[in-house]
Amino acid sequence: MRYVTITDHSPEDVLERAKRFFGEHSNLRVREETASSLTFAGEIGLARFAVDRDGGHTNVRVETDRVAGLDVTDLAKRFLYTLRNRH
Repeated sequence: MRYVTITDHSPEDVLERAKRFFGEHSNLRVREETASSLTFAGEIGLARFAVDRDGGHTNVRVETDRVAGLDVTDLAKRFLYTLRNRH
């Protein structure tokens, strides 16, 4: 599954928030990490996050290797929802 959202969080903040979120809510571990992407992997699936800054907003793209059903896709969607509001 593929998802895209736009947020006012910086790309660096999005990736740090993703690490915290997946660390707290899953057994997924970081498999690969660059300055603009993260890949998480584990028994429930694989999720790739890519971020870039454009026009004052951060584009967040997520691709998972599963459809929906208590797996990595559900977690990815939950994480994207957390980016909607700044605290």
